Parts: sequence; structure tokens; C-alpha cells
Amino acid sequence: MRVIKKMERRGWLLLASMVLVSLFWRDAKVTLGVLLGGGIALADIWLIRTLFSKLVKEGRGKALFVVQIVKYLIIAVVLGILFFFKLVSPLAVLAGLSLLVFMPLVGLPRLKRELEEVA
Repeated sequence: MRVIKKMERRGWLLLASMVLVSLFWRDAKVTLGVLLGGGIALADIWLIRTLFSKLVKEGRGKALFVVQIVKYLIIAVVLGILFFFKLVSPLAVLAGLSLLVFMPLVGLPRLKRELEEVA
């Protein structure tokens, strides 16, 4: 769990820097898209850290599956509405979602050492 908390903290810092960079485009759709995509990525990490870990500990695999399905349906509906009304840039949302890729990569060498110490 400690590793996930550090990754989540790193994600907030990355999101803040990505939002600052997006301000150079001077387009609210780009900034909002980066913020939304990053928010979805960080919410996913938060769900893993809190709700999913509790469900796994309790051995409630079916509930975990239902939560995953509901989560992805909510994300699809929200993104569908925002894209339909052209309120955000799809590429900016994709850039924000890329936090899920960059969060572990930014501190990978240090993370590897920490995991080796735990094992």
C-alpha cells in the first residue's frame, strides 16, 4: 500500500505540471481535458488503494467485478457526454489518462529498490 500511496502522490505532482503546461495552449478545452483525464487516472488509483483492497481482503470477488463494470460505465457515459458536446479535447483527455503510464515510470528506479527491500 505504501508504494501505491507514493505513486498517487507522484501522480498529483505530474497532473499539476501537466495542467500548467496545458495552459500554454490558452484553450480551456485542452486544460479541462488534461485535468479530467488526470482526475480519472488518479481516481482509479484511489479506488484501487481503498475500495478494491477492502473487497479483496474480504474475499468478495463478485463485488469487485461489479464495481469495475460500474466504474467503466460511468467513465464512458461522462466522456461520451463531454465529447458529444465538444466540451473537452479528446487528445487532452488522453494525455491526462497517460498519467497511469507515467506515474510508475517517473520513480521506477527508486520504486524497484523499495520493492526489493520489502521482499
